[in-house]
Amino acid sequence: MSEEERLRYLQHRAELEEEAKRRKQQLISTFMKNKLKKEDAFTRLNVAKIKSEWRDILRKIKCRELHEDLKAIKQECDELIQRKNAVIRRLLSDLDESEEIYSAMLHSHMNIIEKLIAISDERLDFLRKNYESEKSKILQEYEHEMSDYKSKKFQLQKELESVYYGLAERTLKTTKTAEEEFLQRQDELKNSVSRA
Repeated sequence: MSEEERLRYLQHRAELEEEAKRRKQQLISTFMKNKLKKEDAFTRLNVAKIKSEWRDILRKIKCRELHEDLKAIKQECDELIQRKNAVIRRLLSDLDESEEIYSAMLHSHMNIIEKLIAISDERLDFLRKNYESEKSKILQEYEHEMSDYKSKKFQLQKELESVYYGLAERTLKTTKTAEEEFLQRQDELKNSVSRA
């Protein structure tokens, strides 16, 4: 083989090796890309599984916590209900005692009211009788005074009539004398006018 052929052969071989190397690298890179894709898919799947498991674990923990909280709340509610029931029982007993006291006080109050009504009825009867007796006394005094007044009125009326008649007579006399004087003066005036 000549040098030139050898060089071409070596160059060709180098190109083939380089091509093989490049193919090998391409295969490796394709293989790695595929493997990375598969790994990425597995990773996503595993992450989803891990997240799902984690959520499940968190859910279980939360359920346990909620269960414990509910137990505590139920216990608190039971205690609260027992306390409120005790308060209600105490209030009911107080109410019964208050009702007994109220009925006793109402009974005594009604007795006092009945006594007061009886006393006021007696007083009213006494005042009515007193009023009737005073009324009859006042009416008798009124009738006596009216009869005195009527008799005095009759006498005074007679006196007034006599005074009236006396005044009327005096007025007539003074009127006559005044008319006579007027007529005299009129005559005198007429006489004096005829002389003049």
